[in-house]
This record gives sequence, structure tokens and C-alpha cells, in this order.
Amino acid sequence: MKITKRIQLSFLVCALLFINGCGFKDIDKRLFVVSIGIDLAPEDSNKEYLVSLKFAVPSASKDKPSEFFIISEEADSMSEAVRILKTKVDKEIDFSHAKVIILGEKVVKKTGNAGVYYWFARRRDIQEIAWVAIGKPQALDVLKVKPKSEVLPSEALILALGKDGSETPYIIPALLFDFKYRLIERGIDPVLPIIEAKSEWFEMNTIGIFNKTKMKLHLAPEETKLLNYLRGNEQKSSLKIAREKTKIVVDTDKVKAKYKLISRKGKKPYIKMNISVKGRLEEADHRVDNSQLQKYEKVAETTLSKEFKHVLEKLRDAEVDPIGFGLNYRAHRFQQNDWANWKRIYPQIDFVVQAKVDITDTGLIE
Repeated sequence: MKITKRIQLSFLVCALLFINGCGFKDIDKRLFVVSIGIDLAPEDSNKEYLVSLKFAVPSASKDKPSEFFIISEEADSMSEAVRILKTKVDKEIDFSHAKVIILGEKVVKKTGNAGVYYWFARRRDIQEIAWVAIGKPQALDVLKVKPKSEVLPSEALILALGKDGSETPYIIPALLFDFKYRLIERGIDPVLPIIEAKSEWFEMNTIGIFNKTKMKLHLAPEETKLLNYLRGNEQKSSLKIAREKTKIVVDTDKVKAKYKLISRKGKKPYIKMNISVKGRLEEADHRVDNSQLQKYEKVAETTLSKEFKHVLEKLRDAEVDPIGFGLNYRAHRFQQNDWANWKRIYPQIDFVVQAKVDITDTGLIE
């Protein structure tokens, strides 16, 4: 009996010796991608895309900033590009630290990129919480920028998009999982920030709004700020108010937007939007007493109502819906043709906007 067990144990040990490993590679045999850029290939190329990967090169000293290098490849798909890029490096390409995906301006303006967009969502080694943005003029130009304040490669982009560093209402960040969701969900459309590459810094204060196939609308900085308010994603900002010869700036502490779709039988439907703003006086070119604040509040309410209505009508005319009016419509109606009805209603819908402004005080100056 003991001999039989010994024989079985011997066979087991021999079998284990012939089992291959799981393919795990040590960290020193890996190259970590920190950001990815996708552009259209040059006009003289017979390929469709130019795919660029930005790799981090760890520094041996804490006092010395980490370096990076970028390699690019022309291909007709992401899968083809990555497989060819593997032949240009000596280590395994690792996407687990890829936190930024940049789509070139020319890429998002053309249709037929679904395969590229969904490649990121299908890959199990790319995080769903990676940031997605538009690169101007090209994604590769954005990847090449190295701000002087940056210690780790792509750290400046990650801090700005994640708002762990600078906080501003002019940036509307987008995560990969949300971008994917908005591409397929009826009634809400994708919004991506536009990053313009300068010589030693980035400029990020505008956005591009998609329909389900391409970027359909570009919003200016002030329009971007107002859309951020409407989406309920931003509280702190500044509000300019002019009354006669006096101009003041209000530092907003709280901004809240609510809307209701009103549809009555036999009458044209409309969306009623209520916006409340609360803040304190931050700047003025003339003396402003507390007794005058109510007058400035009325002026601000009139001005804001017009500006918000202009942005909403601009979105409607471009037939894009980044706020999710259509999704709200579908959620409250359980008809078989609810989506067809909304597509008919939205291009003609009216907006009734009412802004309420509360200026609490004049700061430290009384």
C-alpha cells in the first residue's frame, strides 16, 4: 500500500515538472503605457489610423523626474497597431496603467470609428476609469507636451481631468465607461473635453459633443461652463454682472439646476428649467453696498436666463442631448414608440428658463 502511494506521488511530481507557467512576466520585463493617442494616418498613407503609445521610464532617483518615450504605428485597426508596436520594443506592453486616451480632432469628426472606441471597452487590461478626451490639433501633439510642473509622465493630464489638481468649471471630464455608455444609450450623448497642445502646457476649456457616430458640436469656454452647471457637476465658479456703469463678479458657492418636461395633450411640449445660484461678491469696479445687492440679483437673473436658454437651444438645434432629456422622457413613458416620439419632439421643443440668484454679502468689505 505504501509503495503504491509512493508511485502515485512520484507520477504527480513528474507531471508538475512538465506543466508550463501561467505566462506571468516580472515587472522589469514590462513597459507600462500611461496614455494612448489615436489620429488619422497621413494622407499619403494607405492605412487609416496612426496609433501612438506613451511609455513611462521609471527614474532611479526620486529627485529626477521620470522620462517617457512615444512610439507610433500606422494601421487599419487598434488590434493591428498594437501587435506591430510590440515588434518595436524589447519588453511586454502593459496597458494596466493607461489612464488617458486621446482621440485626435480629425478622428472624432469622421464617422466609422466604432471599432476603435469599443476596442478599449473590450480589452480587459485597460481600466474603465481611464479618462477620454479630444486632442487638438492631433492626439500625438498632446502626448508630446511635457509641462515643467509634471513629475510623472501624463501626470498633468490625469490631475486636470480628475480635478485632483486644478478645479475649474471649464473642464467636463469623461471616463471610458461613461463614454461607452453614452455611445449606446438612447436619449443621452457623449461629451469629451478638448485638449489643445501648446509648446509647454495644455489648454483645456472647451468641449466636443457627439451624436452616436461623431463629434457634432463644439462649445466655447463660457458655454462649456454653463453646460457644466446644467449637468449639476460644478458648484464653484464666477459670475459676471453689469448694471449701468458698474461691473461686479460673484464667486458662486452653490449652483443647482432642475428641469421638468411638461407635455400636455393638444399643446406643444416644453422643458422648464429652474436654476438657483448662491454666492458672494468677489470683485467690483465701484463701491457696492449691501442695500444694492438685490438690484444686481435681478440683473443677474435676467442675464443668466438668456445665456442658459441660448446654450439649450444650441444643443437642440444640433440635435445632441448631453444632459439626458431624452433618457428622462423614455424613463417616464412606457410606450412602444417612445423613442420615435422623442426624436420628433426634441428638434421643436421650447425651453422656459428661470434663474434665481442670491448674493449673500460683499465679502470682507462691508
